[in-house]
Amino acid sequence: MLNLKKLIKKISKKKSGKKIKSVYSNTLSKKAFGSAASLEISSLTKNKKAELEGRVKNILKKYENDPEKLLNFVEKNGTKVYRIPFVQRALANIGYEQGFISSVSGLKALYLNIVIPILSDEKIKWSFSTEPMFILSNSLESCYIIQQFYKWYSMKMNLPGFDAQTQENLQKFLNSQNEEVKDLNLEEVLNLKEAIARDIEAINFIMELAKNTTGAQNAMRKITAGGASV
Repeated sequence: MLNLKKLIKKISKKKSGKKIKSVYSNTLSKKAFGSAASLEISSLTKNKKAELEGRVKNILKKYENDPEKLLNFVEKNGTKVYRIPFVQRALANIGYEQGFISSVSGLKALYLNIVIPILSDEKIKWSFSTEPMFILSNSLESCYIIQQFYKWYSMKMNLPGFDAQTQENLQKFLNSQNEEVKDLNLEEVLNLKEAIARDIEAINFIMELAKNTTGAQNAMRKITAGGASV
């Protein structure tokens, strides 16, 4: 996998001598950067993360960590949950894994809009974009669903990193498509950094939550072996 720090350094060097944006901004952060192309998470982002963790813990307590209850909560808050057979095989064709999938655009979105109605009873209008959704099999693993739920709630709280283009770049990064990723501009790399942060935060949350849970080690192996699920 291409090292993100090396990628940022390479792009920064490539842009030297040219006029580039001196301010990077996203939904919560606005920070000037220099030749090192570093981005510090703003205090607002940190506060949002603390609020996010507290909210998710309260929801988990209310619904007793029950995956079905959590997914019902998701649907009641405007995000569709699709259950389809052969989910891993279907999503592998576009490099995705089952779980929370944020907005998608282009041919991958069209693929999802065609495949989901074929494999389920849901009717979806064919288009080159999708809304955020969950795509799952009927077999639910509690720790994994909580991890995906945390990512979904991060998006609902408007933390950065979930726009369609950044998520597409994240897929390329995770699949080691280095030739494509290395051509990102500086702002796209910093957005990618935010997307990776969201994924790591979700994994850290579930690992901390599951420390004393029966079967937690097996669940953690499944999550970390699968990498980021977008």
